Amino acid sequence: MIQDRSDLNQGELNMLIKRLYSVSAVKPTYRDKGSLSIKVFLCSLVVVGLLQTFPMAYAGQAETAQDLTTLLRSARAVTVNKKTIGDPTLINVKKFIKKTKKNYLRSSGKKLDKSNVMLGQLLEAIKQVVTEAQSGKYADKWTKGDYANKFLPARFARQTGLAFEKITDGKGIIKLTTSDDLLVNLANKADEWENKVIETMFLKPNWERNKVFSEKTSTGYRLILPEYYKSGCMACHGGDQGKKIHSKPISGNIGDFGGAISVILK
Repeated sequence: MIQDRSDLNQGELNMLIKRLYSVSAVKPTYRDKGSLSIKVFLCSLVVVGLLQTFPMAYAGQAETAQDLTTLLRSARAVTVNKKTIGDPTLINVKKFIKKTKKNYLRSSGKKLDKSNVMLGQLLEAIKQVVTEAQSGKYADKWTKGDYANKFLPARFARQTGLAFEKITDGKGIIKLTTSDDLLVNLANKADEWENKVIETMFLKPNWERNKVFSEKTSTGYRLILPEYYKSGCMACHGGDQGKKIHSKPISGNIGDFGGAISVILK
């Protein structure tokens, strides 16, 4: 379920419409009346087109952003494998991508849209990261702590987000983030917009579980999806280990808010 704030851009749309209609405010001479009426007519067509395409474009961004979160989660689920977490060179890239597409179909109820450029670019980023992991590129990347040299799902997601941003030339961004209290990797720290949504919405008891929030901002179209701890998360985020790795000594419990996937489309 998505809660959106498309109305925030209505002021910009109204301003554009006002400018388009401003031509009709010019007092015409007899000679100009014909050309002016044509201008007004053409402006009317433009305005009607804007009114029709604006919500359609917004809906398209919303669907793409939602699909991007589904695709990332579908791939991340494949990384939940003790053998490949410990030794990513054991990853079979072809099977990994096949399982990702299968997970996506099961989660979204539809096949991956090959005509959607952003989805194709995220799939490319996923394939790039698992190929690099399989080739041993990350062997010396994470050398400290309890999870040294482990190809963890969260690490996969971060590397994929970085690759995706590069492939899209910054037009698409996807990342994991969470509240400041649950932060493990400072690189995933929430920005001002993300933090506000997390603190004032996702962490409130009356917020509907799994409800996405989105809105059009000066940065671009933004969507953020809350995620909750499952049994598979407890080994790292629950009990004493959770208190150890989180920025504050908090032990996660199954069903608790654990983090979010944030998307920006520019």
